[in-house]
Parts: sequence; C-alpha cells; structure tokens
Amino acid sequence: MIMWLNRLKWRRILLLAGVCLLIIVPVTAQPSAPSAAVLVDEASGVRYTVERFISANFPVGMVFTADGRLFYNEKMTGNVRVVAPDGTLQREPVISVAVDGAVERGLLGIALDPAYDENGVIWIVYTAVGTATAWPTNVIARFVEEDGVGRDLEILYDLPIETGQLIHNGGNIRFDDEGRLYWSVGDYNEPAHSQDLTTPQGAIHRFDVIDGELRPAAGNPFPDSSIYAYGFRNPFDIALDPVSGQVWTTENGPACDDQLNIALAGFNYGWGPDYACSGYDMIAGLRDYMPPVLNLTQSIGISGLAFYDHDAIPEWQNDLFFCDWSWGLLRRVEIDDSRSRVLDVHEMALGGEIDCRLTLAVSPDGALYFGTVGGGDGAIYRLQVVDESG
Repeated sequence: MIMWLNRLKWRRILLLAGVCLLIIVPVTAQPSAPSAAVLVDEASGVRYTVERFISANFPVGMVFTADGRLFYNEKMTGNVRVVAPDGTLQREPVISVAVDGAVERGLLGIALDPAYDENGVIWIVYTAVGTATAWPTNVIARFVEEDGVGRDLEILYDLPIETGQLIHNGGNIRFDDEGRLYWSVGDYNEPAHSQDLTTPQGAIHRFDVIDGELRPAAGNPFPDSSIYAYGFRNPFDIALDPVSGQVWTTENGPACDDQLNIALAGFNYGWGPDYACSGYDMIAGLRDYMPPVLNLTQSIGISGLAFYDHDAIPEWQNDLFFCDWSWGLLRRVEIDDSRSRVLDVHEMALGGEIDCRLTLAVSPDGALYFGTVGGGDGAIYRLQVVDESG
C-alpha cells in the first residue's frame, strides 16, 4: 500500500510472475554538486550517474516538453512548477490550485495535451478542497500554459470522496497515440466499489476529449461508461507501453500483493470485499479475472512508473522502471518480445542516501528523472548514462 505517513519494515520481496496566476521571476540554478560517482547496472553493463537536479516540495507527477522543460506537481501546495533544462527553477508557480493534501490526497497527476505544442494545454489531477456542505473531490482539470504562466483553469470531471477516506485516491493520467485520456483511480478505501461497475472508483478509465468535454471513449467495454478495466484497489500510476500501446498500471495491495498489471478492456483485476492475500479464493470465481504480470508477495508501495522510451541507452530501451514508497528503491523491468511477460527485475544502485519514492519521467535527451521525499528534504534526481565516447 502507499501511505504517506508510514513506512513498512524491511521484508524480502518475491517475484512470482481557486487559481492563482503570478508574475514570473526566474531564480538562479542551484550550485553544482561534486561529480557523482559512476554506478553500474550489472545486468546490462550500463554505467551511469545519479545527481540531484533540484530541490522540490513533494514532487508527484512530472512531464517534459519537447524543448526540455520539466513541469512537476507539488502534492501538498497545489503548485505546478517548471524547471529549465539547466536546472533553473522559475520562482513563481505556473499555476496554483486549492488542494486538500491530506495523506494520499493532493495534486497528483499531470500530462501534456496531445496538441500541447499548438495549444499549450496541460492536464492535471488533484483533490479539490471540500466545504461544510460538500466532500473533497478528485478532479481532472486542464489549463493553458504560455511562457511559464498558467491561465483558464477548467474542471472537466469530478468524483467526490463520499467515503470521507484519506487514502486510495489514485492516480495519474496519460494520453495514448489516438488522443484518448486514461485515468487511474483508487477504491476510496471501499473495496465494494472495485467490483461495482455502476461506481467509478477502483478502475482505469478511458475518455475521448470531444468539444471540450470528457466522454466515455468509443469502443469502451461497458455501455455508456468510461470504465476500461476494474477491480483495482490503489492504482497510483499508469504508463503506456511504447511498443504495444497497452496500458500498464501499478497496484498496491492491503499488506501483500503489490502488482504490475496490463489493463485490458473489460477485465477484472481481482480486488474486492472478500480479497485475502494472494486472493486465490476470491478470484477463482471471477470469470473475467486477469492476473498480474508481476506480483510482490510483500507490500512495498509501488509508486512511479515509466517506460524508457529512448535510444540514449539502447540496453534499456523500452524497459519499464518503477519506484517504491516504502524503501525508495528504483527497479528496471525487462519485458519479453510479446510485451506481456516480465523476464526479470533488477534493482538499480542509486548511491549514497539517494532514494526513489515518487514518480518518474524520461527527458528528451534520454535522462531518467525521479522524485523523492523524506526527512523534510524533497528532491528530483537525474540518472544519465556515462559518456565514454571520448
């Protein structure tokens, strides 16, 4: 499970298969750190370094533009921030939204619109604050960004947290090559939601964006529903396979069965009221059940997920990377040629006290960026291959 306030004791894992628009003032890039140690991925032989890119306040959700700028969310503050390729942080946020950042709530997901280069639109997912008469609400929203300034915030979808729970909000958003929007959302700590197709919680959703509205995507498996796949507990992140186009998602179990899944249209991923660790008694009766491609018998809190869709490191091209909340480890996942089976999982050395607890993104030049938080010191780190050409 992901619980922002707790950490689990070490266990061995087993591999089984309101808007503020502000004046923009840049700040000086942070001082250069000493040269980072060269690390080695023993499985592939790749040599790389990991360096602190920038200090950051609980950075959940990152996305790069084609020109190398990094946009990231601050979970607790509701600020979307932007960093230049050289590490210069724009002093004022691009935009600020009023968020409820308690526990697993907050400003979570971010994605560029497929036509961002023309329209400057950025999409975000966050928990809007409640009132005396209304629950806090998870929303999908978008705004227009120009020269580091956000404007015209528009909420297109909202899902009130009527359970009053602080956990299992999910999630993130991604666009596929056809412009359809995918969104992962948790069960709001009510397992029955995940097996009920009349409720949106505990599912992966797929939308078409038509005339400024989110509508259930054409071809979705259930009539008049945005639900694409269901039976999830807490799918914190999603990523689209650059080879197959399939949707991979994380899943965080109760105290077991943290997973990677391939979300296929209409399938049930097993979480529900009667689930027990390893879930075999319950899932035996699920006709449309789809097993995970990776199952971890002990919970580590799988968090960020990203495919390495770049040729800067050929040995890693199209591999999947993920972070975990509990221990801050970064792992590389090798996938077979069918893109449906995990071949191996490799723990990546990060050096020193560096850890990887939040989300990941790949930059246009092929570096892997990841966020972390802990001990009051949040940061974004950059992992890049050692240039040995000269």
